Amino acid sequence: MRPKTSGLVLAILFLLFSLMSAEAKSLVGHVMALLAVFEDAGVLPPESSPDANALIHALIQTQAALTKSKNPAVRDWLTEAFRSAEQSGLTPIAPRALTSQTLEAILRHAATHPLSARPAVLAGLDAFHVGQEDFNLMGRVYWEAKDRLQQRDQDIHRIYEQQRAIMPFQ
Repeated sequence: MRPKTSGLVLAILFLLFSLMSAEAKSLVGHVMALLAVFEDAGVLPPESSPDANALIHALIQTQAALTKSKNPAVRDWLTEAFRSAEQSGLTPIAPRALTSQTLEAILRHAATHPLSARPAVLAGLDAFHVGQEDFNLMGRVYWEAKDRLQQRDQDIHRIYEQQRAIMPFQ
């Protein structure tokens, strides 16, 4: 199975890849796998739309916040998100990259613990250029992908793992 990510999306990611540190390069495959899942589900915004670039930006910057933020409010909010996900029956999450499971945990938590109610978290995420609009876009695309895949009797996390296994930059 080959990844279905569009040429423009891959070109943008490869350009970004060339500008990244060695540590960041190892994370590119996770974002590429998420984009491939969204494309497989038929919800990836068209290449020419502003949402396509905004989604790529949101995923990359959210992953940066997840893996690099030292802000206590952000760290605590993310820890709460992962704890809550595990308590609700999701597989234990190792927040070392933005996977389908970490993204779902973050989006679920954001739905019940809005960023607007946590100015310190919002400020900490702003350091990574991530805001409420980014969460809205990621959430809209993620939940629509999950729903569409479920309608086809497919699990978004299994599809993500399949895509991740064939992505470069392991």
